[in-house]
Parts: sequence; structure tokens; C-alpha cells
Amino acid sequence: MISPTGRPLVYLAMLGLSAITPAHASLALTQAGIDDGFTLTTFLSGFSALYGPLAQGNLPNGQIITGSRVDTRIYVFNDADGQTLINAVSATSYTCATFNCNFAMATAGGQVYGAQVQGGIYLHFFADGSSVPVPNLDGAGLRDNLGMWGNPANGHLITSSNEGLVDIDPVAGTFRVINSRVFPDGVTVSPDGTTAYVEVAGGIQADNIATGALLRSFTTGHSPDGTGVISGGPFNGDVVVNDNDGTVGLLDPSKANGDPNLFVIIATGGTRGDFVSPDLKNGTLFLSQDEQVARLSCGPDCSIGSVGSVPEPATPLLSAAGLAVVLLIRRRSA
Repeated sequence: MISPTGRPLVYLAMLGLSAITPAHASLALTQAGIDDGFTLTTFLSGFSALYGPLAQGNLPNGQIITGSRVDTRIYVFNDADGQTLINAVSATSYTCATFNCNFAMATAGGQVYGAQVQGGIYLHFFADGSSVPVPNLDGAGLRDNLGMWGNPANGHLITSSNEGLVDIDPVAGTFRVINSRVFPDGVTVSPDGTTAYVEVAGGIQADNIATGALLRSFTTGHSPDGTGVISGGPFNGDVVVNDNDGTVGLLDPSKANGDPNLFVIIATGGTRGDFVSPDLKNGTLFLSQDEQVARLSCGPDCSIGSVGSVPEPATPLLSAAGLAVVLLIRRRSA
């Protein structure tokens, strides 16, 4: 069966649905987020809350891969906003092998890797949605916990596992334990590859990737989960945080706990924030909610989760550039 646009409707039939429940999430920028020059659009929506949360990876061909736990399918999409499941380029079935068979995913060295959370084996994904195990890790007993990120400095995976926070070389299939006492949820890596920001027990901590040493702990007053570090621009080094309470915050690691500018809410009204994933093609950040995947941009001359400056994606700016710069400088100096 073909839609009026020529898209196959087989995915709806596979789900046993005649229609997909519209999204009810209303994640929107706060005035602080607008003033800071962020933009927020919707990458994927129009599905039941049962499909989220979702993590994404950047395939070598420029498409986006993600997984849905309810119908246990790996979906591939073109990298464009305003899509629903019906727009998927392909859908590949997988077997639920863990208690929570959502897929954590990350792009490392130009390839996509992932694992079912809370016990899944690490997999290397391909453009058609198929996958093969990362060599040697299954035999070593390494299993995923809840989060992973690609290290832009060397193409490794920094991931939460049953061994703690680990550094995986996915090509060689080897790993090194960074910290055996840390079993975080959200994981992200600084653009220089030296620091992992991880969610632990309702807070965020910065760990040295080389030594495992705790560098800082941050209290946000919210419920942090997925995180992504900004590179370039006035907020260089700040961390975007997707919160379980439906907010999105901006963490400034240079501020002390208790400083009102340590953690500023830049978006509210979401359902439940969880995974985040960088779009390395344009420097934006995917923010999962229960019912949609939003896309956050930090504006021109910066990116989230990747190195260097990237162009602003083709989305309307929400404030004049000159005013945004003035407000950014004012806040950073506060």
C-alpha cells in the first residue's frame, strides 16, 4: 500500500495500527532559550508515547538510524524535520533481549553502534538497519547499561556498562575500564575527548577519561538524563541536559553549585526527556521525549556534540542575531 507521496504504508500494517497517535508533547523554548539564540524544531513525531525514548545514530550515507522498543524495529530516516514513522526509509525487526530493549546508540569514527539497554550486547549498525556484534566484546562479557557516546578525538565509544564507565575501541573490539564504580545513565564526551559528563544519582559529574578521576559534581535541581557538550560560540563548553521532568537545561561547568547561572532552563513543556544524540551533519542535538524527537540548535558558529563550527540548519531564527549576541555576552559575564 502506497501513500499519496509514494511512501510505503507497510510500517503501519506491521504495527497493526490504522493511524498513529498524534504527539502530545509541547516542548518549547523558554524566553531564556530564545534570548540565548537556540532554535527548536521537531525531527520525528506523530507516534504513541510507547515508542519513546529513542536514541539516534548518523549513518555514513547521511541518514539517521533509531530504534523503537514497542514494535522492536530499527528505523532509518532521511535527515529532515517534520517526519513520522510512515516516512521511514526502512524498518528492520530485532528481538527484545533485555528488560528494557530500547537501543542506546552512538556514532563513533563515522560508524553507528548501539546496544539494548540494561544488558544488551554491543552492535555495529549498517544503512539497511541490520547489525553485527562488535567483535570480542560479547565473549568478554561486556554488556550495555544505559548510555553511550562517540569520542570525537579517537573514534572510541565511551559507555556505561556492567563493568562501570568504559572506553571501547569498536574496531579492535577491546575495552578499558575508566571507572569501575560509576554506572551512569546519560553519557557525553567533551569535544577534545578528555572529559565524560555523566548522569549519576540525579546529578551530573565530570570524569577524566584517561584516569577515571572525578573532576566535578553538579546539582541542577531537576532530573538530568542525556547530555551534549557545546563546541564553539559564546556557550563553548556548556552542557545541554535533557531532563526527565520535561525540561531542557544549559549547564555552565565554570559556575559553582548554588550559582543561579549554573543551570538555566532553556526549554519546558516536554513529556519525559531521555536520550540525546548529536547530528554530526549539522551540529544539532536530537532530544528524545516520550512522544517525539526534537532537534535543538545552538545557532551559528557552534555545534552540540561535535567538533568545530557548523552552519545553522535551515530553520527559522527565533531572535535577531545581533540581540542574541548581546544577551549571550551579558549572561556569560554574570
